[in-house]
Amino acid sequence: MKDIQAACGHLHAMQGIPLSLVDGQGQCLQSWPDIFKTSVRQQMLAYVINDFRGQERDALHPLISYLPGGYFVGVIEISADLYLIIGLCSPYPHTRKEFMDLCVDTVLPEYMQQYCDAAMQTPVITLTQMRACIALLTQLFSGQNIPEDDIRFCDLANLTEDTEERFTRARFRQREEAAEHSKRAYEIAFCQAVQQGRSDLLLRAFSRSPEGSIGAMTLNRERQMKYAFISFATLVTRAAIDGGLNEESAYLLSDLYCQRMDMLTERSAIDRLTLFMATDLCEKVAAQKLPEQTSPIIRKAINYISVHLHEPFTIEELAEYCGLCRRSLSIRFKKEIGIGIVDYVQQEKINEARFLVEHTDLPLSQIAVHLNYSSQSYFTTQFKKIVGETPERHRNHH
Repeated sequence: MKDIQAACGHLHAMQGIPLSLVDGQGQCLQSWPDIFKTSVRQQMLAYVINDFRGQERDALHPLISYLPGGYFVGVIEISADLYLIIGLCSPYPHTRKEFMDLCVDTVLPEYMQQYCDAAMQTPVITLTQMRACIALLTQLFSGQNIPEDDIRFCDLANLTEDTEERFTRARFRQREEAAEHSKRAYEIAFCQAVQQGRSDLLLRAFSRSPEGSIGAMTLNRERQMKYAFISFATLVTRAAIDGGLNEESAYLLSDLYCQRMDMLTERSAIDRLTLFMATDLCEKVAAQKLPEQTSPIIRKAINYISVHLHEPFTIEELAEYCGLCRRSLSIRFKKEIGIGIVDYVQQEKINEARFLVEHTDLPLSQIAVHLNYSSQSYFTTQFKKIVGETPERHRNHH
């Protein structure tokens, strides 16, 4: 760490380029000049680090961003939780007012004047010089000489203008071709069907014309199909959760279908998988729908069981959560649901286990631990009692 600090101090002394050592949460550990450490908001530094990660950069693949207003910011990863931010720098001089405008959301108000004084001293630097500086620092920290192509340049200054221009052209083309996106009502039909667990309504929604297009998310035909699948999967997964499906199960199922889709290339195969996925979610929602006359207190108990299914809890704890004594809760639960609390918990655990056995490659021992069974043999016994076959045989069948 001392060597890194010494190198940064020497470079700043020679070239005047601002440098900041920042951790993974955006906390500035040291800066050159010193005022940058206390003046820049931590959330702004965290944003820069998160953008670096989001663009999948690493220690040998630095990032240079060109910001609106004409400023460079470079990021180098030194270690898993240590980053060097280079800048702000600019390829041309800026007035004090321009720096003040930039600082409104970036710098703490009490340090505004001092920050601007320091920023005004920063030398003009071209993109070529910025690349050379980052390449030198990367070689210094990693010991490897990286090619220029490994330093990504992201021009954020022109991104907004480019998007506006594309939007204008797209709107013109849409009017010329009389092509519009599919209506919101078309999406709602799918969501309502899944949320209600109604396979009949789902098939009816699939049979309807969308009255429009889903829009071009990419110009690549295969990626367009896959992006459309993922968008639809997100839509119906949230609908299934709203319908009462356990969040963990819903998201896991969505991930598995997306992984399966990613191996397909034919439109017909992706269409079939889309229908199968939506139907599967719909049926799972229907399978755990409660009777309409179920009271709020019993729904509250069932929700508690769903959330704590993987944890040990007692009926006394459940009763206390619901505001009833054990005996009252047990009587009301069996009257409304048809089975006792212990049997219901066991049934829900096996339903979760069956899902994991059918859709994942998790070892049976791990599933038993995940569902808080005392041993794999006891898990196997309970599974066979409810499902009618052992977990091993059930997995082979699916």
